[in-house]
Amino acid sequence: MTDRRAGPPGPRDNQSDAQKRAGMNDSDNVYRVMVKMRIHPGMEREFEKTWQDVAATIARHPANVGQSLARSPDEDGIYYIVSDWQNEDRFHEFEHSPEHAANRMRLDPYRDPAGTSMIPMTVSARLAAPPASGRVRVALYLNEPDSDRGSVEHAYHQISTILRGRPGLRGNELLRSLRDPRRFAVLSEWDDVPTYREWERSPEHLPTTSPLARYHDKGLGIFGSYEVLAAY
Repeated sequence: MTDRRAGPPGPRDNQSDAQKRAGMNDSDNVYRVMVKMRIHPGMEREFEKTWQDVAATIARHPANVGQSLARSPDEDGIYYIVSDWQNEDRFHEFEHSPEHAANRMRLDPYRDPAGTSMIPMTVSARLAAPPASGRVRVALYLNEPDSDRGSVEHAYHQISTILRGRPGLRGNELLRSLRDPRRFAVLSEWDDVPTYREWERSPEHLPTTSPLARYHDKGLGIFGSYEVLAAY
């Protein structure tokens, strides 16, 4: 057994403490894959739409913890796809799956094989800033009947695909109750109150969210909207 009173902590300990104070977590050593793609001229917009559809399916994989698509401002047709995974083994498990093969087939028509490369890496630490006050959180409560299992999740993905890229929308989550698997909540986060109000009053709001309307849990008040006052 080591007596930690024997002397001051070494540089490694100091770094770990600093990381903890800064909000870094050593357990956040996710496996990151960055793919560089050159897209055939004139196919960029269709490629972006197809990537969004593919990303929506990958997001449902339990080992995937994030994705992004970026377009180079300096090189025509160059894109960078970044995806984060729980660990290297889980990524390779997905990489050799029929699902991944199907995704590649959907993207292959748009890319130039000679302009494609992949760089794997491990994220050593991440600094996650706490949400600033003024943001808005919205909770929508849902109740799924036993005769329609899976319908809430299907409708959620359908709506989220449409809302991806909506100005002011920072993200949303689908949650299932631990006490009652028939009850769900959708949590969304918005930049601020005016942005959320603009969406709430927009003509496309109700038509876009209508697939979930029949599952509203009226016993819980259907939904609540909250302004973030403080966060740690």
